[in-house]
Amino acid sequence: MYKQLPNPSIVDQSFQESFEVPDETMYSIVDKMCRKRPDERALSYLGARMTYHELGCQIDDCTRGLLALGFEAGDIFAICMPNTPETVILFYAVNRIGGICNMIHPLAPAANVMEIVRETASKYLCFHELFLGRLAAPVEKERAQSPLEHILIAPMARSADPISRAGLWLTKARKANKLMPRDGAWIRWNDMLNRGLGRDLHQLEEASDPDRVSSYLHSGGTTAEAKTIMLSDRNFNGIACQIFSALGYPIDSPRPHGHAFVDVLPLFHGFGLCIGMHAMLVNGACSILVPQFSTKGLASIIRKQKPTLMAGVPTLFEAILNDPVMKKIDFSCFTAMFCGGDSLTPELKERFDRFLAEHGSSARLREGYGLTETVTVCCLTHHVSSDRNGIGLPLANMKMKIADMETGEPKPDGEIGEIFVTGPTVMKGYLHQEKATAETLVHHEDGKIWVKTGDLGYRDPDGFYHFTSRLKRMIKVSGVNVYPLQIENIIAEIPQVIQVAAIGIPHPYQIQAVKVFLRVKEETDRQSLEELVK
Repeated sequence: MYKQLPNPSIVDQSFQESFEVPDETMYSIVDKMCRKRPDERALSYLGARMTYHELGCQIDDCTRGLLALGFEAGDIFAICMPNTPETVILFYAVNRIGGICNMIHPLAPAANVMEIVRETASKYLCFHELFLGRLAAPVEKERAQSPLEHILIAPMARSADPISRAGLWLTKARKANKLMPRDGAWIRWNDMLNRGLGRDLHQLEEASDPDRVSSYLHSGGTTAEAKTIMLSDRNFNGIACQIFSALGYPIDSPRPHGHAFVDVLPLFHGFGLCIGMHAMLVNGACSILVPQFSTKGLASIIRKQKPTLMAGVPTLFEAILNDPVMKKIDFSCFTAMFCGGDSLTPELKERFDRFLAEHGSSARLREGYGLTETVTVCCLTHHVSSDRNGIGLPLANMKMKIADMETGEPKPDGEIGEIFVTGPTVMKGYLHQEKATAETLVHHEDGKIWVKTGDLGYRDPDGFYHFTSRLKRMIKVSGVNVYPLQIENIIAEIPQVIQVAAIGIPHPYQIQAVKVFLRVKEETDRQSLEELVK
C-alpha cells in the first residue's frame, strides 16, 4: 500500500493531508464571505470592480428574477457564457435555489448547444446578446421541440466600466439586440430582474444538500468520447476550501487579504469555474474575469491591477514569452503561478521561471494535474519543490496511485502505469451513461471508488508524481510502449526548436512508427536539425 507522502521535505508546511469539507452549498459559503468582507473587491471586469456586498446584492436580485420566471429546485439552467460577472451571479443564484448549472462552451455551434439542452433536459438557457446572430434563429427554430421554457439574454458589458459599456453598445450590442426573437420565451436580463422586484427571499427554501448534483460540465471524459459529468457542491468545495494552503495559508487559518487571480481560463471548464471563480470567492480574494485572452490585455491588467495569482495552459505561457509587449511588464506582484491542462515541458518551465526572475517575481511556475471527473486539479507541485518538473503531490483528502494497465496491481515507484485517483472531489458519474460510469469509477479492495483516468505516469520514491502521456496517445512500436511526451521533452531541449509534437503513424512491420512535427526558429538548418533529432 502506498504511503501518500513518504518524504516530508517536499511538502509545504501549510499543507495538511486531510480536512473536513464543509456540509454547505457553494452559495452558502460565498454568501458568508459577502457578509464578512462587504467592502473588499470580489470581481473585476473590463475596468470595473464589484465588491462582495455588491455581488451578494446582485445574486439576491437574480434569485428573485429566476423565481419570478418559474425556476425551481431541480430545474436545469444551461449557461452558455464567457467569463463575465453575470455568469458568476447566475451560477450562484441557480445554486441557491437548488437548480443545476449546465455549463456550455459559449462558442459552441448552435446545433451542439441544442443537443446539450435536449440531452440534459435544460428548461432555461442564457447567453450574451453578442451571440444572438449565431444562436437566436437556430434556437428559436428548435425551441418548440426542446425542453426550453425561457431564453435569457445577458448584456456582455452590463458590469463593465462606462467607457467599455458605451463602446460595446455602439460597435456591436445595439445591432445585436435587434436580433432577439419577439416571443414571450425570450427575456432580457434587466426585464428578468424587474419581474422579481419586491419578492420576499425569506420564504425561499434554499438548497442545503452539498451532495446533490449541482453542476454539469462537458468533457471528452477519460476515453475522448463526449460526456456530461455530474458534480456536487462537495466536489467543488473539497478543492476550493483548501487551495490557499498552496499559497502558504493553512486551511484553518484566517483568510488572507489582497489576493487577486487573473481568470483567463473559461468558466465552462472545471479549472476556471472552481479555481478561478469559486475558490477565489470562498477565500475572500478577487477574481479578475477575462472574457477573451490576449497578451496585450493581460499586460494592461498586470500594470493596472497588480494581480498576485494566475494559472494557464502551456500555450498561454509560451505566448507571454514570445510577445514583445511583455518585455517591459513588471511581474513582481505575482506570488504564485500554476500550469495545467496539458503537459508542461521542462524546457518551457525553465524559460518561464527565468522570465519571472528577470521581471521581478520570486514565483516559479508550478505544474498540476487534474481531470473534469475530479472537477479540476487533484495533484499539485508544492512551493518547496517548485524547482522540480512534474505534477507534484495529491491535494488534501485525495489519494493517487500508479497501477498496471492490465492487472490493476500497484506499480513500484519509478515504473510507468495508469494513474488512479480517489477522494471527495470524484464526480457523481456520467449523465445517462451508466456503463461508462462503471468503467471509469472502479471499486477497489480498499473499499474506495477510484477514477481510472486513462492517463499514464509514474511516482518517484519520495512520492512526487509525473504525468507521461494520455493512454490513448501511447504508441506501440514493434510491441514496445513509446510515450510521445518523453520524446517531445527531449527534442524540446534543442535550442532551435520552439514547439514539438510527436504522433504515431502506421508502419508495415513495426505496426506503428513515431512521426515528429517541429516549429523551429528562423534560419534553422533543416538537414542538421533532422540528423540531430534522429
